[in-house]
Amino acid sequence: MRFALGLAALLLLGCGSESVPETIDGATQAYSQNRVAQAETIFRKIAAQPGSEARDRAQARRQLGRIAWLIDGDADRALKEIDSAFAAGDDRCASGRLKARILQEANRGEALLPQVEALAAACEDSGQGDDIRLRGAMAALDLGASGRTARLADARRLIAGTGEDARSAPAASALALRLALLQGDSEAALKAWKDYFWLSGTDVPQGLAPAFPAASPIFAAGLAADSAPGDRLRLVDLLVHAGFARAAEDFARLTGLARLAARDPLWRRASAYFEARRELETALLQSNRRVARGSSAADMSALLTRFEASLMKAGGLSGNWREALRRAYGLYGQSGETDGYASIHLGHAVQRDRRTIEQYGHRAEVTFIALDNMIANGFDSWLWDGTAAAGGWTEDGPVIVQVRPEYVSTPLSGWSLYSGGPARRRVAERARERARADVEALAGQDVAYLPGLSDRLKIQVADQVGARARAAGGDLRRAFLAEYWRASFQQSIFVHEGRHALDRTLVRGLARLWDSDLEYRAKLSELALSDYPRLALFEMDGDTIGGSSAHGKANAKVFQGYVDWMRAHRGEIKGYDSRIPPMAQVDRLTDAQIRAVARGLDPIAK
Repeated sequence: MRFALGLAALLLLGCGSESVPETIDGATQAYSQNRVAQAETIFRKIAAQPGSEARDRAQARRQLGRIAWLIDGDADRALKEIDSAFAAGDDRCASGRLKARILQEANRGEALLPQVEALAAACEDSGQGDDIRLRGAMAALDLGASGRTARLADARRLIAGTGEDARSAPAASALALRLALLQGDSEAALKAWKDYFWLSGTDVPQGLAPAFPAASPIFAAGLAADSAPGDRLRLVDLLVHAGFARAAEDFARLTGLARLAARDPLWRRASAYFEARRELETALLQSNRRVARGSSAADMSALLTRFEASLMKAGGLSGNWREALRRAYGLYGQSGETDGYASIHLGHAVQRDRRTIEQYGHRAEVTFIALDNMIANGFDSWLWDGTAAAGGWTEDGPVIVQVRPEYVSTPLSGWSLYSGGPARRRVAERARERARADVEALAGQDVAYLPGLSDRLKIQVADQVGARARAAGGDLRRAFLAEYWRASFQQSIFVHEGRHALDRTLVRGLARLWDSDLEYRAKLSELALSDYPRLALFEMDGDTIGGSSAHGKANAKVFQGYVDWMRAHRGEIKGYDSRIPPMAQVDRLTDAQIRAVARGLDPIAK
């Protein structure tokens, strides 16, 4: 299975007792490896040290607050930690973003809304301030949907008050869609729908077209002032297929479909979906929290089977469950073990087509499926809490699955680095400190997680993408986002998962059992065959490098290969400094060298 930080290949390690430095980075690394108690201990120690820098104390308090909320569901304790972070005085914007998130998710919207603009004002980066405004809009929509309709005006104001970057992100489009449905505005709803999926020339994603050839008439009929229950149900059915569960249920409640269409098969199908989805999400949250605290996970196969069985029954479906549920609900996914953790990965298929994969003369025809609006995306995605997530996987068929949301935010982050705003300035300001920390991390070893190296590689990728976008002419921002999206998809889905599809026939016998070797082979393909090999490199330089996970082992093996090559060819590397460990200088390799090393390590390239 492929994992992404935004797109980065980061996986969680099994619980263990590995030591990490008692620093913010060390505690963060422990958390990423699901050693939550160890991370808490370090964060508390940093927070309590009078000699700690303000930024470290503030960050430690924020992380303790995040753990209190995400892992333990304790909003009061989480908010106390956030108050302590504010008191530390550093990065009040980051503290404000977390506070807004906790208040919204804890259904304390009335407490959040009066604070939104004050919290956002602390953000030098307008995009981060817009994150707070969108949290406020979400809280206002929650209140509006519960009957406090006056709050819908607040939601509209907050969405409209964000900048272009925020409004163009799918998260804002999803909020705009929900608002338009609650206000009965068909034109605004259709626009938000198209914006969410980045549609032009059509108004429905390719994967939904067999069931819904066009979305425009469905929105128009379903949101008409005198719409019939059947038209409203058709709109709800479209929203369910695409995975907009909350928006669909809000609209159904507002228009009284439970009363007006109680016996309609479409309503029985939709209402069963709403109920079964809530039950599954609740069970998964409880299970994830237990696992993070060292207890056992729920039986994921049983949870998924119960969810699917209830939908099959409600929909009057028969035959192959997987195909029936994809056709009736747009659902597609699987349960099983993801890098050592019991997990479910389940979302809504918005694209499905056939593609040809070819690498080093080997060829395979694959089915490609893109999922959106995930109901579940594995334990590790939940633990990483938005900073990393499962980006896709390969299965028999062969089938390549992409988790679309994990590929949407990264182009926007890349643009923030390329455009020279606060994000790039922050990276530059911490460069020297992180370069020193990288060298210290490599004391006594060849390979380790190097945050400074990752920063430099990210900047290099953004600049490379920006140069190509500028050469293309036209709207620079739009061209940049399109090129970054294309490059990310090519590298981590088409090339990486494509290699997995090829290796299903190329690798046989006991070798099939070694997931780390399969991931190693796929990563070598990324480095050798992608347009931007540095994009692959910075994704591999993550917290879990060298750990016990398949990706951690594979990433370490990849970098060891580069270290060995650099030692043997130091005279060929421009600017190479023999006083600095080789891995800390990987960014000095040319793209041609990065590709050549990967080909030299790859058994099928040889």
